Amino acid sequence: MISAQALFSNSLWVLGLAGMLATFSYMSWLRGVRGWSWWYTFNTPAFLTPLSVSLLIFSGGMMASGLVSIMPAPWWQSVAWGVLALLFGVQSVLYMNAGRSRGWDASSEEQRNHE
Repeated sequence: MISAQALFSNSLWVLGLAGMLATFSYMSWLRGVRGWSWWYTFNTPAFLTPLSVSLLIFSGGMMASGLVSIMPAPWWQSVAWGVLALLFGVQSVLYMNAGRSRGWDASSEEQRNHE
């Protein structure tokens, strides 16, 4: 039987996967327009920020799904998904701050070489 809680929690992890797909799709297009290599693209805050947010939503959805399902997941799985969600949340904030301060298109490898 479908409950509102299960529908919401499963929608979260599906939304996270859709966000990851949209991030890769958009950055593939942007990479072609700007002539970047994949390595450079993967190191920009413009790629890493939405990817981290999408992984945060995915992890949170998996944690919520394990908690509210008819047969709940073992406690350690929910804790593991919660820890991953927390780490992706911290990573999202760090990448967002890097994008705001140093530019969204600047590679993190390039930034390390200039410091």
